[in-house]
This record gives sequence, structure tokens and C-alpha cells, in this order.
Amino acid sequence: MRCSLQKTSLPLGAVLLVLGLFGPGLRTACAQQPSTNQPWAYLLLGDGFLLDDCPICGRPTIQMPMRGSFSLRLIGDNPLFAQYAVEDIQFKAGARPYRVTGIGTLEIGGEVAVTPRMVLQLTIDDGFTNKVCYFTNTTQTIDRPWPMIDITLGQTNGTFTQVYTLRIAAAPVRDIWFSTVTGFTATAGQTSSNFVGSGDLISTSGRIIKRNADLFTSVGAFPPAPDLGLDALDMLPGGEIVFSLGSDIFSSTLGPLQHGDLLSNKGRIFRRNQDLLAAFVTEPATNDEGLDAVHVLDTGEIRFSIMTDVFSKALNTTLHHGDLLSTTGTIVRSNQQLLASFHPTDTNNDYGLDALYAWPSGELWFSTETGFEDQVLGPVLGGDLLSDQGYIVFRNLELLGAFAPKETLPDFGLDALYIVTDATPAAPNSLLAIKTNGSSDSAGLTWQGQGRVFQVERADTAIGPFQPLSPILPDLFFEDFGALSTHAQSYYRLRQW
Repeated sequence: MRCSLQKTSLPLGAVLLVLGLFGPGLRTACAQQPSTNQPWAYLLLGDGFLLDDCPICGRPTIQMPMRGSFSLRLIGDNPLFAQYAVEDIQFKAGARPYRVTGIGTLEIGGEVAVTPRMVLQLTIDDGFTNKVCYFTNTTQTIDRPWPMIDITLGQTNGTFTQVYTLRIAAAPVRDIWFSTVTGFTATAGQTSSNFVGSGDLISTSGRIIKRNADLFTSVGAFPPAPDLGLDALDMLPGGEIVFSLGSDIFSSTLGPLQHGDLLSNKGRIFRRNQDLLAAFVTEPATNDEGLDAVHVLDTGEIRFSIMTDVFSKALNTTLHHGDLLSTTGTIVRSNQQLLASFHPTDTNNDYGLDALYAWPSGELWFSTETGFEDQVLGPVLGGDLLSDQGYIVFRNLELLGAFAPKETLPDFGLDALYIVTDATPAAPNSLLAIKTNGSSDSAGLTWQGQGRVFQVERADTAIGPFQPLSPILPDLFFEDFGALSTHAQSYYRLRQW
């Protein structure tokens, strides 16, 4: 076995380790300078669509929701314009479905006003024909803050009998991790036929990231029930998960834990609920007001919501359960301000704040505790994922689509939330080690790093191509089973976000 530093292109925050399979042992990886210009993975959001029109037929225009993914790679940058390659387009629309694949370019910039220009060459299979179609954008403004994309494109080589329009509403999302308010029985995905508890951390890809028991046992709690709920969650550097449970519990190592305490899977109380609220000087200050949403800033400031309204003597006002608060003693956003770009019929009501993710750009994705009727969008459910920019990111049942719940509820709720995205600042290189195990025919990978989540990639040669070996993980270890017998040598690298 050898550890070698090879000159190759690496993702941001990656390190390379080569495993020459000559026998058991332990080696530490050599860090390598990360390359830049890595593609960002984008996911289409809930308001994207494909429109199929026949200008001379008189038939109704067919508009279908469009879902899928693509990647965006920077290929040129100057003081006026940034140019991107749009690659690996994989869209589906409608139940037929329409299948859309292809490539293109995106240019953003301008001397006077910032404008987008997107050109796509797509192949569209509508179930009957398979056509090469060319598109350019019909919208000339940027309505969503970068790195979000919302652009409508018209087909430039359409015919009198068929012409397409696409709306590409997208965000740089690799995965969405969340918990539900109500448990369900999965009939698809990696948890087929298994019950998913309301305290389990799950993914839109159909995976269970962490069982609730993995979280509460990490703080020394051993309740008789298998699930204590998961009300809030954030990922910190080094793969640390901070979270709050849905119930009070006694810990054999930490003593009494309140459901409003912010806990850590490193076995500690990250913040007591009373400490989160200390700067507000609440009345009474000893109460546990619960914890529903949480976001820990790199500065140490924590933004959060509570479950129970409470009076603040410092601000001489009531803190509502739908307000976004800060440990600095300020109300970052009232519930009404969070929903200012929506149009609820009752603008004075507090709809709660259950889940939260803050983008580096400042845009907030969140869910409310209770749903409301929007005068433009119609019914908004408590489990729908919303943006403070005024759009529905995903409906609740879309988030759960990969699980195909057996239960027929219209809304399972949305409690905890974390987005895996390339838009987060790159983590520095980490230390990667490997240990082979002949008896289990495996290579055990462990690492230390400042990433929040990780993914192991593998290749047969130093120059690749590297392919994902593990799913995206919050852990600091992964076992490559079968590594000793299936590959003469393996090159590993670690991606971290």
C-alpha cells in the first residue's frame, strides 16, 4: 500500500488517497491544492414547467410541471459578464412523461442593467417524437437573487404544429435533508416497507440520514419510545449535528434535557434554551420556550424560533412563535416579515416558524407551523417549503416523493431542514486515512475536516474519472466493501461542503 500525491483535478475541499491493494494497513492521505471552477449541481424547483403549444391546432395548451437537474460550470469571467456552461440537463415533465436532455450556455451581466442570456440545445422526447429543439430566454430580468435561477425560454425552431416553452426555476441543491411532523410508511426508496418516524432525518433522495435514536443516544438518552421527534437541526463544521428533540428526556451523561435545548451529536449541550433567550430577558426567564427552527452562524450567533410566545423585557414586546430571533437579543424577522412576499388572507395571524435554512445570499427557505390561504398561490400547507422571496420551493408531498408514503395525508409537516449545496463556502482540505480489512474484504475510510457534510469518490487511476462511492454523509467514516477483491488499486478523494 502507498500514499502518493498525484497531480490531478480535485473538487473544492478534496484530498486524494491512493490505495494499492497489497495488504492490510493504515495510511494517511496527502493534502492537495484544490482546483477551482467545479460544476454546481442545480435542482428544478416547484414552479418550473414545460409548455407544449400548437399555434394552428386550436387545442388547449398543455402545461406540465417539470422536474429534474442540471449542472452549471463557470467557463469565463470578466468585469462585464460571467459565462457558464449548462450541462447534463435531465428534465421530466408530466405523466407521459416528456423527457428533456441537452446542454447550453448562460451569460449574466451587462453595462447598465444585469441581464441573463441563456441558449440551450435540447432533445425533447414527448412519447411520440424525438426532436432537437433550440431555446433562448424570453425573460430579460433577474427576479431571484443569485445563485437562484428563474428564467423562461422560448423555442426558436418551433413549427406551426408544435412549439415548446420552458420555465427553469432552479437552485444549487444537491440534497435536501429534513424531518416531518408525522411519521409514515415508506413503500419506495432505500427504506421500502419501513416506518419512518417523525424524528428521523431523511433526504429527498429517499434515504434515512440519521434515525432519531442515533441522535438521542448520542447525548446519553435511552427512552422507551423509539422516537422523540426532531424539531430543529443544523450542520456545523466537522460533521457536528446540532438539534433539538420533541420531548424532554433524562440523559445518563448530561442530566435533564429540555425539548428546547440545542444538543450536539458530539455528546454535549450546545446551548440551553434559556441561554438562547438570555439577551431578551424573558419573563419568566426560567421557562423552556421550545425550539423549532435553528441556524448557527460562523460568528457564533444563533438564529432560531421558539414554540411558545413569551414577553421580552429587554424589547418590551412579545416574542411570537413565528418570529426569527437571534441570540444577540434582536428579532431578525417577524412572522409577518417572513411572509411579506406572500399574500395570506389574514396578514395579522402568526403562522409559526418550523424549519429554516439560510442561504449565503441571505434568502431564507422555511416552513410554517400552520398553513394559510394565499390569495395568489392558493392553499399553502404547513409542510410546504417556502422562500421569503414569495415562492413555493416544493410542496410537502414532493419532498416525500422518493418514499411514496403509504398513508394518504395531504401534508406530513416539515420540522427540521438542511440543504446540501455547492453555494456554501468551500471547506479547507481535510486529513483522510484508510485501513484495509481482509476478513471483510473492505477498505475503511476515516477523515477529519471542517466540512459540514462529506462524500467519498473513487477512481481506478489518479486522473479519474472519479465517481461518487458513498452518498453524501454527515459522518467522518465510510466502509468500501469489496474493495480488496474487485479493484487492483483504488484512488479515493473526499468532497466536503
